[in-house]
Amino acid sequence: MRGIVYHCGACPYLPAREFHAFHPVPNPPEDIPYRILMDHRFRRSGSHLYLPVCPGCDSCQPIRVDIAAFNPREDQRRCLRRNHDLTVTWHERGLDAERADLYRRYQAVIHGKPTDEDGGTFLTEDGGIGGGELHARDAAGRLLAVSVLDRFDDALSSVYCYYEPDQPHRGLGTFMALSEIDYCRQNHMTWLYLGFLVRGCAKMEYKARYLPHEVLEKGEWVRYGS
Repeated sequence: MRGIVYHCGACPYLPAREFHAFHPVPNPPEDIPYRILMDHRFRRSGSHLYLPVCPGCDSCQPIRVDIAAFNPREDQRRCLRRNHDLTVTWHERGLDAERADLYRRYQAVIHGKPTDEDGGTFLTEDGGIGGGELHARDAAGRLLAVSVLDRFDDALSSVYCYYEPDQPHRGLGTFMALSEIDYCRQNHMTWLYLGFLVRGCAKMEYKARYLPHEVLEKGEWVRYGS
């Protein structure tokens, strides 16, 4: 596969490291489906696919949850009970005024950013990869959370999740991950891909709480949990 390696600056996950990424040309590739590339450490950002190729570091390890075997922990069951009043439905990707407003509030409160440079339009750029969104609404119809997802015959791939920051007691990030697992189960899918597990990075290590799962280590899927 032809491509270009870019030095992308400081690592967004681990301190005192630099991030390098391989970008295929053309991007996305015309001859290899993204579903296959995910099992070779590729991820997408908007319409572009990339592969981490940082010298001396392979900490970005894809993680996928085994849907049939998944068994929620007690804290995850409590999260489901706290959110029993929410309704979750599937929708096409989009960024209407309601979603854009929720995204801006999430960025400002959770990540300390007024908004990102494109105002969240990257959420709708998919490079031709099929998918959609899960929306969670309360009994009054208020949109509380959105999971942006790529969809394949056997799996979902979590792209991004944003949620209402004024309701921290709900644990909406956890609730949406559990909702993604439930959607996979209802649609007879085998895996939920959660992106990269980066050990040593708190904002990425939470993914290991969904068991059992498999982590791609040195080209082999290694299973954790029962």
